Amino acid sequence: MSSDNVLLTVAQIVEQFGLNAATVRAWIAADRLKPVRREGQGRGGTMYFARGEVADLVYGICPVCGGGFKRATLKQRFCGRACRQRWNRFNAAGAKG
Repeated sequence: MSSDNVLLTVAQIVEQFGLNAATVRAWIAADRLKPVRREGQGRGGTMYFARGEVADLVYGICPVCGGGFKRATLKQRFCGRACRQRWNRFNAAGAKG
């Protein structure tokens, strides 16, 4: 969890991280991203999110090489195909043992 507590709206998240607004709204609906503060009432209220929480969803650290990468999907664990293949070869050899 990142300690960056700068508050952003959905429009600012889309602009700063280069995401689709529908993606951000889907994260909100799935409770992957929760508003820190809400102004106004009802559906028309503006929601604010911590930039650090958004960054944790968007960026990942590869467990093989330790490099950072921007995720294409939330399920992506590795920075690329080479690291994923290295991980699979290493774990397959250990499982046979």
